[in-house]
Amino acid sequence: MFYVNSFIIENMEEKCVISAIEPQKKKKDRYNIYVDGEYAASLGAEALVTFGIIEGSAIQMSMLQEAVSKDNAQYAFDSAAKLLSHKMRTRSELAGRLKEKNIEEQAVESALDKLASYGYVDDAAYAKEYVQGAVHTGRWGRKAVEYRLKEKGLEQSVIDEAMELYTEEDEKENARRQLQTAAARLKNDDKRKQKQKIYAALARHGFDYGVISTLLSEEDD
Repeated sequence: MFYVNSFIIENMEEKCVISAIEPQKKKKDRYNIYVDGEYAASLGAEALVTFGIIEGSAIQMSMLQEAVSKDNAQYAFDSAAKLLSHKMRTRSELAGRLKEKNIEEQAVESALDKLASYGYVDDAAYAKEYVQGAVHTGRWGRKAVEYRLKEKGLEQSVIDEAMELYTEEDEKENARRQLQTAAARLKNDDKRKQKQKIYAALARHGFDYGVISTLLSEEDD
């Protein structure tokens, strides 16, 4: 989608004639550029205007390459900003989504660096906010929260710092709340089956096995 035909790259110093400009079917604001009847590149409307690319015009191939590079960078930035308008995301998540759009890696990294400089991409802040939310909702244990942060492509040092906000005491209190909810739901089961189901449910939610056992023992006292 976002590349320059190899013929263009090999003849950067030569001039070419834009033989056709056709709007893409799925993206009306993007156009396929043809040189001598052969597909050469894909550009947005803004790039066409900025670089004066019109059908029948002559343009140096190096300028066409520059137009594509700048268009890629702008498209990557706009796409990332749109994703962030819906919710906060990690740098790794954004990079993955942009690469799915076939945007070249250099443009992706440039866009993310720019967004990071504005404070819109901040993995440390994301991780801390995620952990604080997990502590507040109380549904997941520390192991589950850490695992989910890893899935989001965060560095271990960032995860470790954020996980300091979820203390063992927090986990014990959250596990106790989950246990009480489960016990009320399973009140008609016999004690043995109730304990087994509660243990399994809390374990699935990433609560520490020791914490679960301790709480169940307290219930027996």
